[in-house]
Amino acid sequence: MKQINLKTTSRTQVGGNSAKRYRKSGQVPAVIYGESGEKNLLIDAKELSVALKSVIGKAVLIDMSFSDGTESRYAMVKAVDRHPITDQPIHVDFVEVVRGKPMHAVLPLHFKGEAEAYGVKNENGVIEIHEREVRVRCRPRDLPEMIEIDVTSLKVGEALHLKDVVPPTGVEFTENPDTLLVTCDLVKEEVPETPAPEAEAAEGAAAPAAAAKAAAPAAEEKKSK
Repeated sequence: MKQINLKTTSRTQVGGNSAKRYRKSGQVPAVIYGESGEKNLLIDAKELSVALKSVIGKAVLIDMSFSDGTESRYAMVKAVDRHPITDQPIHVDFVEVVRGKPMHAVLPLHFKGEAEAYGVKNENGVIEIHEREVRVRCRPRDLPEMIEIDVTSLKVGEALHLKDVVPPTGVEFTENPDTLLVTCDLVKEEVPETPAPEAEAAEGAAAPAAAAKAAAPAAEEKKSK
């Protein structure tokens, strides 16, 4: 289980105008929801950017400390609102994770060996990813950053379903076991189009007609002379 620390301060004013003032001072408004109640927070913009980069493509627990002296909480990022031009975070929602209690999370799927898969190297195949994340249930201490799936043995026509994946110790998949995750499909070669015989015959017949039509004005001109 990967874990990062994040310091926060209490946000006393709520609303659009106050949020703008906070952002100008280098702080990002945030809120944490959960069993222990809701808290409106402020987080240093630079520290928040570092934290958000650490959780991209991974499931990471954040140990959040509070300036009001209350006990720190585990949390996960629920949603990030970003500026439409700068892409900088302007508001973040966190959801509390209670220590020692089972939690639900969405884990990213990382596929290992796509380029080395048997079907890709030997059978003109291609790996097709059908799902990139999976829902799980586990205790916070057992939460992995991701679920890694090795596809190197896949041959053309073969597939892996969720039931084919062994979950890490302490982790339970909560989705349909028959969920399709990845397949190895045959690459379809494009066949150049050839004109139909009727079209070729029509083109052949059209050529003399066009030549005769082009020669007609010249003949008429010669006859008039």
